[in-house]
Amino acid sequence: MGVERLIRLLRGKRVVFHLVEGSTSLVDPSLHPFKEDEVPILCDFEEGRTQGLDAYTSGLRSIVCRGKGDLWFKAKAIGIPSGSSRPIFADGRIYTYYLSDAYIGTGRLIWGLSTVDEAKDEISQMVEARELGLPAAKPVGLGFYRNVRVLDLKDRVKLFEMLTSTPREALLERFRDKSRPVEAACVFTAQPTDVRVDEILYGFLHPLIHRVMDPIDCKDFLQWLGSSCGFKLRMHHKAGLLHGTRPRGGGFMTNSHAANHLVDEDGTYTTDYHMAYRSEDKDLKRLEAFFLASLMNPLPRADEVAGKAFGQSRPPRFDLPFDQTSPFSLGYYEDQFFRPTGLQEEFTEAFVDGVVYGYNRRRIRAVEAGLRREALLKATACKRELFQLLGLPEGMERGVEQVAKRLAGLSLTEEELKASLFRIEEDTG
Repeated sequence: MGVERLIRLLRGKRVVFHLVEGSTSLVDPSLHPFKEDEVPILCDFEEGRTQGLDAYTSGLRSIVCRGKGDLWFKAKAIGIPSGSSRPIFADGRIYTYYLSDAYIGTGRLIWGLSTVDEAKDEISQMVEARELGLPAAKPVGLGFYRNVRVLDLKDRVKLFEMLTSTPREALLERFRDKSRPVEAACVFTAQPTDVRVDEILYGFLHPLIHRVMDPIDCKDFLQWLGSSCGFKLRMHHKAGLLHGTRPRGGGFMTNSHAANHLVDEDGTYTTDYHMAYRSEDKDLKRLEAFFLASLMNPLPRADEVAGKAFGQSRPPRFDLPFDQTSPFSLGYYEDQFFRPTGLQEEFTEAFVDGVVYGYNRRRIRAVEAGLRREALLKATACKRELFQLLGLPEGMERGVEQVAKRLAGLSLTEEELKASLFRIEEDTG
């Protein structure tokens, strides 16, 4: 089973990106697929553009494509793949937006791209993680954009309010008259897979998962998956490195969650180091393990199961002011005595138990390679089919709250279920 088969099922159609003039600073030139004076970008072109290249999406502002050998090349922070907020290439410039209170990272960001300092910090943290023997993606280097100009806005809400009320020509005039120059960059990595753990977890929410795969095998696989993630996080903590958890606004911002762990049939890998830093704070380390088990985890009542497992009451709620799940969307609950009431909740318990096992015992549960391959493929196909049943976009990533809301109102006929099962069998055949 190839990784590309999984990525194709999860992400759907490829997106088009282009190469523009820029510069690079490479850690490993042998893994960089483009010219050193070109950088990739996802944007609209006002002056027209020759045919671009294509790749799969990897989150909101990144792409992945086949790299050297068995590796996948990822270009992070290169723009926006679709929608009204895409950067615009016009007048020989890249126009985008600067948000000063974005509730992500430092709270200040260049929309779709990265600041130079953020990009340098992320690469340096990956270099350090690799030197420590940690299971991180391979750092390839940095790309630097030329002639980037931004409009200043407070946050996503203000950005989309402005875009909704501003015609295209007026927007371009505003860029020409009121934008300011900034230095922007992107990050290049090489990794064995781009399948994220949270994407696989969605597959176990399909109403017919028990007919696709034996539930006992499902739970064995989920315990293996959770234990691999938990063990890899513990490796970071033992080395004195936090994946990235910081107090903010009475709550916490964190990079420790299921969407920041990659998986293939051999194991899991940690990704996204833009918030990582050195710390020996035992409370933050324990909190990161709790977050890993519960955040970006679409399985039902994941926060309660993780709270019971780690003896952790949830910190105060801290939300993004936009319709998008936040890695630090937290709240209070009181009942720490979880009892599963259905198969999906048993799956939740299996995954969280795995995280606890891997983190506390520093071991990964043993599961046959054949079962790992089977479960990855079938969960991937079930996730793809589930999103189709829920009317969600092909290739959509994350979206825990949207999936939960739509699942609660989902009602399917026997014929619809049979057709869904048939499509899953076609995808896995």
